[in-house]
Amino acid sequence: MTPIHNIVVATDFSPGSNAAVDRAVLLAQTHGASLRLLHAFDVSAWHSLQGVFDPHRLAREPPPDVQIRRRLTEVAASLAAQTGLQVEDRFTVGKAASAINAYVTAHDTALLVIGSRPEPGLLGLGSTASRLLRSPTCPVLTVRWGHARPYAKVLAAVDLGADAMRAATFAVAVFPTAQHHLVLALAPALERAAWLQALAQEQLAGPDDSMRAQALRQLEQLALTLTRQTQHPVIAEVLEDSPARAILERAAALPADCVAVSHHGQGAGAERLLGSMAQQVLQHTLRDVLVVP
Repeated sequence: MTPIHNIVVATDFSPGSNAAVDRAVLLAQTHGASLRLLHAFDVSAWHSLQGVFDPHRLAREPPPDVQIRRRLTEVAASLAAQTGLQVEDRFTVGKAASAINAYVTAHDTALLVIGSRPEPGLLGLGSTASRLLRSPTCPVLTVRWGHARPYAKVLAAVDLGADAMRAATFAVAVFPTAQHHLVLALAPALERAAWLQALAQEQLAGPDDSMRAQALRQLEQLALTLTRQTQHPVIAEVLEDSPARAILERAAALPADCVAVSHHGQGAGAERLLGSMAQQVLQHTLRDVLVVP
């Protein structure tokens, strides 16, 4: 099982990042992991706002980076006192996405937790989350709502490729008490042609339900393997629909607390692109989403 030894949570003290901190605390408690609160201070953004405020008032107050450092230290100390966790504050300078990405790359991060948006009730991703997810260097959990309990149900989008299997495996490792559902969507006609080509030639002669049966058998085998690592039997499902719609609708019906997807960038510039299914899920769900590179 993948060890979750070091969790980094990015915070700018907005409601969205506060929800991310709440979730990161729960995960650190579950895994006995160290927790690092990370703030990226964008100097250029501060300079652009200086003209908006009263310069005389600003001159009487500590510089904004000093104020933020103090607040970050206070929050970390408070969390450590309340939870007994090892909580460290980390302050870095630069544009948020690039500074956060540089930090997690340099510090052997098992999981990065971020708020989906400054205001978590809105669909879609904020600009920082969008940039971070273009080329994640470690698994990233995007959080919308703070919760007082672990996830009850987690849905993993699976296509039987190595990347998607890795996402399901990591989801089981990081959320061991949840009920896990593996969902494979067989899209109609042209969209599933690539999947069909991966089957043995003798299996292509049968009807579509043979293809579905083959996919379900493979998925059930993966579910059986993962069940050994979690508290509940892992459930496998094969659905006939376009992948994004199938995942979104099934997640709503369960209802799932979190959806796990893999980073499927391909071709030139793949390091900057999420697969279309993952992008659609991130943009159209109000659930937390785990993206595994």
